[in-house]
Amino acid sequence: MAITSPIAFHALKNQSILETCLDAARAFTSQYGSSAHLAVAGTAELLQRLDLDWEKIQCDPNSAQEFARSLSKAQPCELVMIHDSQRPLTKPAQFDRVFQALAPTIDAVRPVSAFTETLKTISADRCVEGTIDRNSMKRISTPELIRYNAIDFDGSTSTWFVPLKADAMIATVEADPESTRINSEKEIQLMKHLLEWN
Repeated sequence: MAITSPIAFHALKNQSILETCLDAARAFTSQYGSSAHLAVAGTAELLQRLDLDWEKIQCDPNSAQEFARSLSKAQPCELVMIHDSQRPLTKPAQFDRVFQALAPTIDAVRPVSAFTETLKTISADRCVEGTIDRNSMKRISTPELIRYNAIDFDGSTSTWFVPLKADAMIATVEADPESTRINSEKEIQLMKHLLEWN
């Protein structure tokens, strides 16, 4: 679990956003018994707020390079599955889809969905210049599942939580619409209303 912001500690319904995400991770890993190891990554300040018996990986998970280097010092494993702590409505079924897609020839898998909104490019003087083709874009979700030996521990940047080796073979699966990310307190309120409405 990657705690990427203090927003994760805000309440959504009867518990924090983070606790809801942890429940989904527990539900998924319970299917695999003792072969699954649970860990949480976050800054020292955020990890101090946790009362968990999970391994704690101190780093800034928003920095791909720092996250990868911290993983290299964590408990050894063959596969690393990283879930964003701000996606509380992600269901275990999405974890399963990601896991099932990791074929022998694939090194990393993550869920994606179509981008349906309209994006405009804006000039330096704040004039609309054009429309970006939404078919050229995807919404990225989590969890990301990565073979440990596909992580580039010396890499500095990535579009994944951690840098991948240049020859890593990647795949995607369909993301559920509910696995949206909560980025602000206003979005928490919107999510609460949606949950009450459903």
